[in-house]
Amino acid sequence: MLRSCLTVTLLLAMGMVPAFHGAAQIPVADWTERPDSRAPAGIVDDVLLRRGQVEVLYNLSAMSYEDLLAGTDEVLPILVLTGAEPNWPAFDAVPLSGSTQRHELEVRMGILSWLGASIRVPWVMSSIDFATNQLRGSPSTSGVGDVELHVLYGLHDQWPYRAHVGAGVSLPTGSVDERGRMPDDPGIARILPYPMQPGDGTLNLLPAAVFVAENEAGTVGLRANARIPIGENDREWTRGTVVEGHVWMAYRFTDWVSGSARISFRNIGNLSGFDPSVNRWSTPPANPDLQRGTRAELPLGVNFYFPEGPLRGNRLRAEFILPVHQDLDGPQLRARYGAAFSWGITF
Repeated sequence: MLRSCLTVTLLLAMGMVPAFHGAAQIPVADWTERPDSRAPAGIVDDVLLRRGQVEVLYNLSAMSYEDLLAGTDEVLPILVLTGAEPNWPAFDAVPLSGSTQRHELEVRMGILSWLGASIRVPWVMSSIDFATNQLRGSPSTSGVGDVELHVLYGLHDQWPYRAHVGAGVSLPTGSVDERGRMPDDPGIARILPYPMQPGDGTLNLLPAAVFVAENEAGTVGLRANARIPIGENDREWTRGTVVEGHVWMAYRFTDWVSGSARISFRNIGNLSGFDPSVNRWSTPPANPDLQRGTRAELPLGVNFYFPEGPLRGNRLRAEFILPVHQDLDGPQLRARYGAAFSWGITF
């Protein structure tokens, strides 16, 4: 059902491109600064800047988690603690809820008409509420994540279509040995489960491709990207490969505000290897074989562009993210809702 819905949506979006182009009389023949000329807040590296331009952005993404899923079915925490399900033994602690935040400083540069670059420096925060049969605890982590370097290569930039590909790498600047106190053994601080670590500890390749079509009324865009780990970190594990796809549509209400809707799909693989100091049966997030899953989201957003006044050149973008489908190797926490925010200024 999900695959059919995503396929139909993608075909409709692609089929609308030529119709979208001809939907209105176009008074211009080149790209202009307008609110829908940038993708929604949750999309990065969506545009090549003009030669000599520099853009500085603050990006925020957050997600809240609650309840447990195994596949698409909800699992009661007591079943995880008692080992009543046949697919796993009893765990010492079970996650009940959690949250993640990623604060990011990004700098984009236009080097040539067909070449751009960007750097992103993240600060990552994570918290999970755990419970045993008698105790509860909420360890948290925060710290610098993996710094990302990106290069964008333009393939086509003749209005009303543009397309480019991206090649990036993330550096292992984030920690993978953050410690905290878990409720199953609160007397000592030990290495926390894999999803709570701010970094990957490995190099990651970050390929991407973007296509955008625009007319006087609005914009249609497609983006595909991946995160491919290289090697093994010094804790003897590697995160799973992540593949994402996004389709968005934006309608320009005025010269300074537009609304958007998109469908996003994300698939993440299991970890390979494991941290020898982490007991895989202490809690599901500590099990390297219970990290895989797919998630589809329906984010709704708004973009603001200020063409004049004291905020001239500023862009403000925000999205509310609603997960609409999840299929998880579980038990894993279900994503409930999220948000994305971006504020940037171009020089």
